[in-house]
Amino acid sequence: MDRFVFICGLHRSGTTLLERILAAKYDVSYLRASVPESEGQHMQSVYSAAMHFGGPGRFAFSTEMRAELDALLSDPEGCRARIIADWSRFVVGNSKTLLEKSPPNLTKINWLRQIFPDCRIVIVTRDPRAVSAATHKWADLSLAELMRHWDAAYTQAMSDYKAEDCVLVRYEDLCRCPEDEISRVADFLQLTTRNDPEQIEERHKALVNSNEKYFVMHGEANYGPGIWNRLGYDI
Repeated sequence: MDRFVFICGLHRSGTTLLERILAAKYDVSYLRASVPESEGQHMQSVYSAAMHFGGPGRFAFSTEMRAELDALLSDPEGCRARIIADWSRFVVGNSKTLLEKSPPNLTKINWLRQIFPDCRIVIVTRDPRAVSAATHKWADLSLAELMRHWDAAYTQAMSDYKAEDCVLVRYEDLCRCPEDEISRVADFLQLTTRNDPEQIEERHKALVNSNEKYFVMHGEANYGPGIWNRLGYDI
């Protein structure tokens, strides 16, 4: 493996959906294991998974997570080698391009660049009201607190964003124009189409925007300005 593509976006943003489609249609290797959504964060022993820093709704606020990542930069080549060695046990496919996705990648984009030079980053966004409401069942937090976490996480991501190695994908656009969006992302990542596409899990075959059922949970709440405005969400 000598090319790395990292998919990031908060839980319930569509990262798994996008990863499964890209893995099925394009010549990439990917990770699979009996861990939550086959996220690479759970298949390595170098850096701590988001659950150690509060999990959904909290990890983007963690100064401890940032301190851990900064300490690992003292030996980026060794860090990279250890992560790759861990991931190698779970790789599916023979492509030199590895596709990995984990929600907390969102707050470590610049760190990933330093550990994996020339990597590519796919930033997946979804209306923060939908993400917050969908995450609410996992976190003992109010919707307003989850909205603030969304703002903090994507503010960090956009401060690290560089057009030369990052591409933005909105869940809403993916559901509305899936072929166009997938092709746009694949072109940016310079992926080649598989001769024999792989099967996609049944739950990911139908792309249906389910935001509306989550919007009602917010009632008449007004959250004011945030990074969501820059990302095209008028809430």
